[in-house]
Amino acid sequence: MSSVEHFSRHKKRQTDRAISLAYASLAADARARGHFDELLCHVRTRAPRLFDAPWAEEQHLGIEALINLARHWEGHIRPLATWPGSDRSWRAVVNSLAQHLLSKHRIPAFLSAAWYATDEAFGEAKRRWFVAHGAGASLRSLGLPIQMTRKMEHVFLASPDHFGIEYAMRRAELLGLGAEPALVDAVLAARPALDLHHGDFWRTAWLLLISHRWEGDTGQVAPLIDFLHAVRHERVAVDTADGIVLREPPLPDLSLKGRTVRSVLRLMVDWHRNLGLGIGGLTWERSRLRPIVLEVPHEDQSRPPTFWELTELTNSAQLRAEGAALQHCVASYSHACWQGRSRIWSIRRRCNVSVRSVLTVEVDPRRRVVVQARGFRNRRAAGRALNVLQTWAARENLRLATISPGRNGDRARN
Repeated sequence: MSSVEHFSRHKKRQTDRAISLAYASLAADARARGHFDELLCHVRTRAPRLFDAPWAEEQHLGIEALINLARHWEGHIRPLATWPGSDRSWRAVVNSLAQHLLSKHRIPAFLSAAWYATDEAFGEAKRRWFVAHGAGASLRSLGLPIQMTRKMEHVFLASPDHFGIEYAMRRAELLGLGAEPALVDAVLAARPALDLHHGDFWRTAWLLLISHRWEGDTGQVAPLIDFLHAVRHERVAVDTADGIVLREPPLPDLSLKGRTVRSVLRLMVDWHRNLGLGIGGLTWERSRLRPIVLEVPHEDQSRPPTFWELTELTNSAQLRAEGAALQHCVASYSHACWQGRSRIWSIRRRCNVSVRSVLTVEVDPRRRVVVQARGFRNRRAAGRALNVLQTWAARENLRLATISPGRNGDRARN
């Protein structure tokens, strides 16, 4: 059997498994199950590229969209039989189908991501927004997690088709507040910026950042946002003698009132310094990604070569050591790694017996995306370390997101 045939059979088995799970999940709702059956039959004949959708959070996104559309059968305003189908990509199929069934008015295509959204926090809310806006309601009237002005709503609805909903919403908020494009890109490079909780606090943070004269140097913006999220919102898992205990964030009531960006940056520096003093720790399994070692011969052949190695960090102590060496906040990512939401790798330069950490890399294992790479004091990836990262990402079939200016679009999808 050829590799192509093997891949095709594996893909079909995976899709069949997703369909079986879908029927099981709808077993208690006979009407939704019937609509799902009808949707499945139409898609098979009129839009088979839906089955090309990837898996995320252990769910086939195309099948997940059909499940959610079936569950919203009461909102269908047009018969499925009149849907012409689509030969475009799986995302375009979802958009075409959702607009046909549920939208009285044509709405932006990026909002169709609601139908395959898998996040527990806002997944169902996104689908309600889609239905209500498709019926003619103003988005600002729908109780969004971010309070929108008319300008923000205009920017949000004009978002490109490939933007994720959280990304588009946060971007619209920042532009509506008057943020410069460089600052918008820097904020969206931070992982917590796509979390729509704590809207009032983050609004004060954005206004503080906008008021600061960055003069083109926004390299500290993402680390500062990581810091604020960690000390104010991130519960920490600690391995104690009594087992793993979840502790509240250290500064849950932190306010930015009366503070300047410089004073917050000083707090961040102190926090980075103290991260290495934490007691206890967590351990997690290695991911399926493979490490890499690259040899770079010295120009003088009589001298030993330099080795660049990329290795995975698998416990809290290693993260603390990495953060201490490069003076950044990677130690605060222990909880995310333990939960499987993040994986941290270190690029190190080895010459003879000397080993030095050069770059810390965060990978989102569920989306297979390198979401950030930071060097000493949060400097951006560059030079040989960046080349090593690019080589490794290409070998492991990972996308690079916010590694260099202008790459933020890779983070945009849900």
